[in-house]
Amino acid sequence: MRIIIDGQRMPLQARVSKDILSMLKSMSKMLGWGIFYDAAKEVVYINSKSSSPPTPIPDRQTTAEPIESTRLLGKTVCIDPGHGGSDSGAVGPTGTMEKDNTLAISLLLRDRLEKNGATVLVTRDTDKDVSYANSSADEELGARVDIANESAADIFVSIHNDAFTNPSAAGTTTFHYGDAESARLAGHVQKCLIDELGTRDRGSRFASFYVIRYTDMPAILVEVAFISNPEEELLLASVDGRYKAAESIFAGIVKFFKV
Repeated sequence: MRIIIDGQRMPLQARVSKDILSMLKSMSKMLGWGIFYDAAKEVVYINSKSSSPPTPIPDRQTTAEPIESTRLLGKTVCIDPGHGGSDSGAVGPTGTMEKDNTLAISLLLRDRLEKNGATVLVTRDTDKDVSYANSSADEELGARVDIANESAADIFVSIHNDAFTNPSAAGTTTFHYGDAESARLAGHVQKCLIDELGTRDRGSRFASFYVIRYTDMPAILVEVAFISNPEEELLLASVDGRYKAAESIFAGIVKFFKV
């Protein structure tokens, strides 16, 4: 995480957590400062001169880390960051968007898989529609399924944030379409997420979501946490929370492949 106050980057680099974000927002509100958290870039902008929203500045690229192992060599994984482009997905109480959270977690997961030998495809690697801008829901979902099926991936993992009208709803769920291998994958990923995130265990369950119903390989849809819950929104928007989510899904995939 980086903190930028009045256009000046602070000389620090720290992993953001929901506690840090909550503290910064409370402090800014008390002092009458404007604050904006760019969840996609993981940067906090603060305007100490007024309560007006701060103006973002360009982000920088990060460097890649070295290969860790080859234990997933020969495995192909298709990752599907939910929503994107013209479809924001659910929006949290402070304005964070599901599409930003799912993309950030997916790219972290891709890095972990690739560093352990896997071939990884993502249905999108930027904030865009997978089919085309403002495409229909059926076209968008169909495009995601086509990418997975045409790649002959070994597994398909769709990443989402849950949401509900009651902000107290919370927890993690992993869905599958009912076949034995998808259920096994869902069970491993769900357990790893709960163990790492400490969220309420809503279980691994059957569902008929399009992207897990029409894919030809073991497929799951992960609802990491509730973006509509104020505490879990901060978890999903934080570097720490995103890293833990990606690491947990990675661990579940490794257990599924028994490597």
